[in-house]
Order: sequence, then C-alpha cells, then structure tokens
Amino acid sequence: MSAKLQVALDLVQGKRAMQIAREAAEGGADWIEAGTPLIKSEGMEIVRRLKKEFPRKVIVADLKTMDVGAMEADMAVKSGADVIVVMGVSSDSTISEAVQAAAKYGAKVMVDLMGARDPMKRGKEVAALGAAYICVHMAVDEQMGGATAEKLVPMIGKMPVGVAVAGGITAQSAAQLAAAGAEIIIVGGAITKSADVKKAARAIKKAIGTKNAPAGKEFKKYTEEELVAAFSKVSTPNICDAQHRQGHMKGIRRRNSDDVKMVGKALTVQTLNGDWAKPVEAIDFAKPGDVIVVDAGGGDTAVWGELATCSAIG
Repeated sequence: MSAKLQVALDLVQGKRAMQIAREAAEGGADWIEAGTPLIKSEGMEIVRRLKKEFPRKVIVADLKTMDVGAMEADMAVKSGADVIVVMGVSSDSTISEAVQAAAKYGAKVMVDLMGARDPMKRGKEVAALGAAYICVHMAVDEQMGGATAEKLVPMIGKMPVGVAVAGGITAQSAAQLAAAGAEIIIVGGAITKSADVKKAARAIKKAIGTKNAPAGKEFKKYTEEELVAAFSKVSTPNICDAQHRQGHMKGIRRRNSDDVKMVGKALTVQTLNGDWAKPVEAIDFAKPGDVIVVDAGGGDTAVWGELATCSAIG
C-alpha cells in the first residue's frame, strides 16, 4: 500500500491556504492539514472550510495539544477534523482523553514525538494509550543545524503503529522515507512555497508511489565552493532570515571616519535586541531631514539593514 501525502498548510492567511489546498489536492495530496499557525490565525473556521471543500479528503488539525485533550479534540472533530495532533511530551491523561473524545466521532489521534527525549520509548507508550499514528518529526531548529529528513529513517520501522514523518521533506527524501515504511509523508514548504503547487505535489506523490527519488534541483544543496555564487543571487536580509538569524556577524564597525557629522531632528525609537518592527515603523513617521535614532538595549542583533534603508530612501 502506497504511503499517503499530507500537505501541511502552515500559513496564516485562510484565503491563501485554501487556494494552495485546492492546487495540492489537484496534484494528488491525500490528506490536508490545517497547520498550527493557520489554526491560531483562523480558528476552527478553517477546519470547517477545509472539510466542506474537501469532504472526501482526510482533514488533519495540527493542534499540538498539550493539555485539556478531550476539550480540544472535541472542538476539532466537531468542526470536521478526521485526525487531530497531540504532542507526545504531554501527559498520558491528555493523550488518552483526546483519543477517547475523538473516537466518539470516528476521528483518530496522531501523536507528534517532537521534543521527546526517548522517541522509541514514548512511541510505545502513546501507542498503548490509543494513538492511531505516531509522527516522527524533525524540528525546524534541527534542520537549521544541518540535520536532514533522512535522519528519521532508522525510527520508522520500529514504531508500533502507523508512522507519519515530517520536517523539511522534499521529493528526494520523500521517496526514501516511503521506501523505509512511512505511511504518511507530511510536506510543507516544498509544496506550499513552490511556484507551481500542483506540479510540486504531483512530483512528491510520484516519488512516494514509485519510491524512487527524482533528480530535481529545486532544493539543491550547495557545496562550500558554490556558496559565494549562491549568496550573490539574493539579498543579505533574505540570507539572514533564511538562517533564522544564526551565524550573524558581530563586532562590525562603521566605515565612516570619526569626523563625519550628522545633523537633523532626532526621531527616537526604543526596541529590543533583534526586533526591527519599531525601527521600520519609524520610517512612516520620519520626515525629510529627520534622523532615526534607535536604542536596541545594547543588543548585538541587527534591527536595521538593507531593506529598511531602501524603504527610508524611497
């Protein structure tokens, strides 16, 4: 039996999420997930909209429940969710109550093992509590540290119930994970951030079905020698944001000599280390000739850069 493709709608705009869901469904996505950011932004209404639009698809509500399992499960399944997600690090009672509440309406519980200290041990425990699926999940912070989805392979065949895999999965890694026995392949950015959602979903669906990795270049891994050429294609803020502000440079000094003077009416801004929201907002208040002076509390993470400068000039 071929693994199922679950598209994770980790967006915050309901309208955009619905459009992506339609295109992903056309590309062959089997399960459609209302991601945690989407549910926080749109509430249970987005679950109802997804179920109404796709009555024959499995709708997943990624609640990441940590407490009051019965209440959250009841709320989600009544809105149309077929599967709800509970965190494995939550208490046994939270998980068992969620399982019981979901079962009343024929829904199931998937337990996400992200953050579990001993995934194998916890996997067996949550299976005994009634979890229908176990999600082996590689967190974004792990991915930023260089870990890839292939790291999940050893755990797949050792779980006692159906295994879902998530975390930076592309068409290439999806084939390997499906071949290892994963029943549900959860894909987010490789589909939702694609220029052609339908095509991306179809490519991953094909990789899952054939269990053969395509030779695509859409998620190319650059060698050290290629980094300069790759970085030159995008702006510095893009690179910084893509790396979640890891590896930022410290100890940078101005290039101007000490005798350079700046005169103008000061527009003062107080913000926190790395929080650029207020400095950027100040651009709308500043008048020609004003000088924006920012107090970042002594922090060493940038609160102003290329994009803000271009906005100020404009």
